[in-house]
Amino acid sequence: MRKTIFSKQGKLIQEAIKNVREKASLTQRELCRRLNKEHSFISKCELGERRVDIAEFYWICKACDTNPEAEIKKLIQTFTKLE
Repeated sequence: MRKTIFSKQGKLIQEAIKNVREKASLTQRELCRRLNKEHSFISKCELGERRVDIAEFYWICKACDTNPEAEIKKLIQTFTKLE
């Protein structure tokens, strides 16, 4: 098993976070405030400097008023196409 942060799937997660945030019309700092995280947290996630687990992805989606289940489903479908 590879490290997920450097995988194609990791890159897709980074892109999904950015897309969810942008759809919500939030800046990185605004999203960090909603999550009660330091101002650089989302930047590091989007740039691949920090790995995001499923719980964090869920919380990010919720903070963006997005359905986490739908976003995770989209990711899984895309992961399956990579195999």
